[in-house]
Formats: sequence, C-alpha cells, structure tokens
Amino acid sequence: MKVLKWLLAIVFYHSFMFGVIIATLFMPFIIYGDIKKILINEVPVASGGVIVISLLAFFIYLAMRSKFLGIPYRKITILLPALQMLIYTSFALSVGVIILNKWADEGLYSKGWAITLLLLAIAAIRLCMSLLYWKYPVVRRTNRYKE
Repeated sequence: MKVLKWLLAIVFYHSFMFGVIIATLFMPFIIYGDIKKILINEVPVASGGVIVISLLAFFIYLAMRSKFLGIPYRKITILLPALQMLIYTSFALSVGVIILNKWADEGLYSKGWAITLLLLAIAAIRLCMSLLYWKYPVVRRTNRYKE
C-alpha cells in the first residue's frame, strides 16, 4: 500500500506540481505584461488570472498542509515561502488588472485614478503579506543574546 501511495504521488501530484512551480514563477511577469498592454493600448484584456492563481494556490496549499505531499518541497526550505510570495504578488497584480480593465472597458474613472487605485491595491496586498510574515515568520525568531 505504501508503494502505491508513493507511486501515485510521484506520477500524478509531483509531476503536476513541477508545472505549478514553473507557472507560479512566471505568473507575475505575465500579469505585468497584461498591465502594460492595458496602459499602452487602452483596451481591456481577458482576465482569467484570478482563477489560474486560485488553482495554483490550491496545489501549493496541499504541499504546505500535507506532510506526505510536501516532503520534497520542505527539503528546499525557501521554495514554499517563495511560492507563497509569488502567489500574493500575482494576486495583487490581478486585482490591478481588474481595476485597469474597469477603466479601459467602462471608463469608470480617469487613467490617473486607475493607476493610483492599481498602486494602492498592490501596496495594500503587500502590506497584508508583510503583516502575515511578521506574525508567522518563515524562520523562527530566537534571541541568541538572552543566554
């Protein structure tokens, strides 16, 4: 039974997780390209980024919560926190794309306000990420001068 468990994990989950890691690494650059297209051409782009980010985040969550599935990713200690940060950054940029699409499609507000709201959304999500890692740090804080 143990062999079957390892075989299924290697064949299905870890092979798919390799693609998730690659996609997560390139996702902020792809979304940044969408933001650039919206600002230059002033035409909305198709935004399915939040759905893709949610799917990628689900598989990263499985690697974090499952001790068995997360074994290879805990060996490289910086991998899971880096993937989390990339997911949060991609989410912030996706919120920015949604804001810019509202400007380009509906003319809801001016271009200056759209860019300001984009920057505020990115700053707010980055601030929330900073608070999260301040409360739950990647490496436990120790006071080596206490002894």
